[in-house]
Amino acid sequence: MSYLSPLLAIVTGIVHAGLAPVILVGGVKPNLALVAVVMVTCLAGFMPGVTWAFATGLTVNLLVGEPLGAIPLGLLLVVALVSGGARIAGRLVWIYPIVAALIGSIVGDAATFFASQLVTDADPAGPPLDILAAAAALNAAIVGLLLLPVRVLVARYAPGDTPAW
Repeated sequence: MSYLSPLLAIVTGIVHAGLAPVILVGGVKPNLALVAVVMVTCLAGFMPGVTWAFATGLTVNLLVGEPLGAIPLGLLLVVALVSGGARIAGRLVWIYPIVAALIGSIVGDAATFFASQLVTDADPAGPPLDILAAAAALNAAIVGLLLLPVRVLVARYAPGDTPAW
């Protein structure tokens, strides 16, 4: 992980806060921060994923009207879920990021919803499951579309193994 990684995470958070409220696909808004965090966790590992989750989540949280800490908490739970699942199904390099985005989107959105419920006086009925499922499918589709170009970029620009000597 380089020093550029947290800066890219902050830029991703700014892009998410600026574009996600405007983009509407099939009645749901994509979670670009979650997509980026899942991709980084699947391709780079746990520690870069945690860095991206915290930096991106805090940036998004400061720019939108969610209670402070709700978005980073949801993204950190997603990183834990994705990195834990990578130990079991990580060898499925082309399928696992898509499945991780699908499940991680549901977990992250539900965690963000319940964390915001703790500090606001909103309806305690729970998150609408049809919207959570549609958003999860949209986020998984975005990961599926970005998987090949991101893998090519990582293979080209990621630092290789350093010699042991």
